[in-house]
Amino acid sequence: MGRDKSQLVYHAKPQRDHLTDLLRPYCKRVFWSVNAQQAAELNGTTQPYIVDAFDWPGPLNGILSAFRYDSAGAWLVVACDLPLLTTRSLDALVQNRDPTKLATVFYDTDGRQPDPLLGIYEPAFAPVALEAVAQNCFSPRQLLMQHPTRLLIAPDLRELTNVNDPINRQLV
Repeated sequence: MGRDKSQLVYHAKPQRDHLTDLLRPYCKRVFWSVNAQQAAELNGTTQPYIVDAFDWPGPLNGILSAFRYDSAGAWLVVACDLPLLTTRSLDALVQNRDPTKLATVFYDTDGRQPDPLLGIYEPAFAPVALEAVAQNCFSPRQLLMQHPTRLLIAPDLRELTNVNDPINRQLV
């Protein structure tokens, strides 16, 4: 997209602030996942954040960085580019969580593969993901497809609309 997606405004405030407010009822604490450049721009914020701990791009870096911060807790992961997300999907995710699986996620908008950018990742996910990284696999979707994962049908597929592509921004 060429710019920080978390700063895009869809709900009269930056998306990361909107999502923080949306997630507060579901989490003890809400953290922002940021890279080193974003962290340098956050001087003075009271919002807790976790800086990417690894030297590779992509969402697996943020997920594993969260587990490095707290390896014993499950992590509710929400991508910053889901502006149509509501409590309806979050409620479905939390109510249908299966802690015996590596993660609980929705099928993607095509209904064929897991969507790794909205889900609950259990502590057992981290060692599996670190092993995959050691074998040059950096795709959380691939990991979810290859390991025990609770897959749900989203109550409203529109909520999974990812605006990483500027074309999808027109849908918002």
